[in-house]
Amino acid sequence: MNLEIQDKIVFITASTKGIGYATAKSFLAEGAKVIINGRNQERLIATHTHLSACYGQDNVFVVCGDMTKTCDIEQAKQQIISRFGKVDILIPNLGSGKPISENRLDMEEWARLIDINLYSAVKLIQIFLDILMEQQRSSIVLLSSLAACEKISAPYAYAAAKNAILTLTKYMAIDYAEQGIRVNAVVPGNIIYPTGRWEELLLADEVGTKSYIEQNVPMKRFGKPEEIADMIVFLASERASFMTGNTVVVDGGQKKGY
Repeated sequence: MNLEIQDKIVFITASTKGIGYATAKSFLAEGAKVIINGRNQERLIATHTHLSACYGQDNVFVVCGDMTKTCDIEQAKQQIISRFGKVDILIPNLGSGKPISENRLDMEEWARLIDINLYSAVKLIQIFLDILMEQQRSSIVLLSSLAACEKISAPYAYAAAKNAILTLTKYMAIDYAEQGIRVNAVVPGNIIYPTGRWEELLLADEVGTKSYIEQNVPMKRFGKPEEIADMIVFLASERASFMTGNTVVVDGGQKKGY
């Protein structure tokens, strides 16, 4: 299937590992030009080197910075505009559900997780909105979490932030449809990858973690980053041109109800 995203300019935050990295590879495989991002310059350069070797140096661009910080987002925008003059597809992928406090009502923990999982996406969209509107056919795909839909073992603040992502998706999709911006969201289930949260839990308690997956996921396995990435790419593509305001769950059947 031709997704019609050849030479589209795609910016993916937090894209040196996990879902972000898999999404970058999936877009590149479809012929898009991808801007990858991360805070760790050494890891970012290594990722750029690898992807360039696979997909061509002219198709991968690097923006180093912390996408929770307004100044870094604005700097990223200027670098992208200088290089490409536009952005067609925006993927605010930055997120973390790893707690640093055992108190789920700790306000500092709430502020930290809301900033990472919600405000970072809002700030990114706000700063890039004008150039997305200029394209008249642009797309935003947001990342939520199963924690937004089901009571699972996750920090309250993380679940609240990811639930707010779903509200943001619906509201923006309606408000910006006439400007040609489509906004959709993906809800990943339990996705495992090197250095990720599920790998950490598996190493800490292999028996308990595997038991949780077998009891709660009908398909009885973890998901792979590539399985989320391919859905993101499809939603961003012209093949999904009549889809906006939608939430697509990719969780191996764990979510209950409709």
